[in-house]
Amino acid sequence: MRSATIVLAFTFVVLLGWAGAVHAQRGSPGSPFTPNSVDCGPVAGCETALMKQWEMYRDLPFHLDQHLRQGKEWDKEFARKQSEKLIHELSLPCELVDAERAGGGRIAVDGHMLDVKVYEAACRSGTGYLLVSQPPRNSLAVSCFAAEASHVADIARGLKPDGFSCVLSDQNNVKTMAASVLNRAGTVCDVKDYHWLGVSHVNGTEYSEVACADGNGYVLEIPKTGPAAQISVVGCQDAVKQGVKCTLSPVTMPVTLQTLRDAIANQAVDCEPAEIRYIGRETQGRRYVVELRCPQQPKGLVAFIPLEGNPKPFETVDCSAAAARALKCTLTAKQ
Repeated sequence: MRSATIVLAFTFVVLLGWAGAVHAQRGSPGSPFTPNSVDCGPVAGCETALMKQWEMYRDLPFHLDQHLRQGKEWDKEFARKQSEKLIHELSLPCELVDAERAGGGRIAVDGHMLDVKVYEAACRSGTGYLLVSQPPRNSLAVSCFAAEASHVADIARGLKPDGFSCVLSDQNNVKTMAASVLNRAGTVCDVKDYHWLGVSHVNGTEYSEVACADGNGYVLEIPKTGPAAQISVVGCQDAVKQGVKCTLSPVTMPVTLQTLRDAIANQAVDCEPAEIRYIGRETQGRRYVVELRCPQQPKGLVAFIPLEGNPKPFETVDCSAAAARALKCTLTAKQ
């Protein structure tokens, strides 16, 4: 039996995970992601009225009348129509194929009684959502992927999971659901592992990683709103170029100027670059070639940097020696 505690646990996940309003955004520098758990951490905004409200909800002995699944309120066709309305209202990327009432009840919030209704929706793309109607407050939605991620996070933190999960068709297993999304997108993958990456605090896009038995890996990109056709399947190597790094499949990180700066720092070169210019790569040795401008090297400096397991040695020469190799310095004049 799904209880009101379950419903409210789900609402908490929606507000903190999907909307991202209270989530502490502690991702890596430049990362568009919120954290993969519901831990707030030492960030302002965690001890909010919403958090205290949630703590109160956990202790309320509410029980939904799921055993009274009768009449119009619990009818499948009625659930489908209501789910269609919520999908349209929230502009979710979902072409509905099935729906059912998942729970609900009368709940006191801030001195007002809310008539909360929760529906589960299965989409043609293979994804699924838990939809919450709570007038006069705004309706909410959380994907089945995110709901399962919250379940896993609770277990990892030693908490009792809320038990609220998707059960329609193949939504009761995230690997199966991920395989369904890939298959319907035309991507062949025998799903070996799955990992929920998070939700972008920039545009609300949700990211999940899938590892296949053949060694390939993909990122599922599900927009917060828009037509179902916008759901994208991106290879891990392409995803990393967008700043989304797979952890279940090996990827080669793109080389940036910061990568080259770090490589130079690791070589203890007598040069603290005020400026760095990428020149290119050697045709034969395939080392990366950069020009450095630093006060310690008034004649300028050019570095030859081996990366990605390149056995060639690291090397630096001044600009006059670089000219003998047909390399022209342009930063030296600025010193």
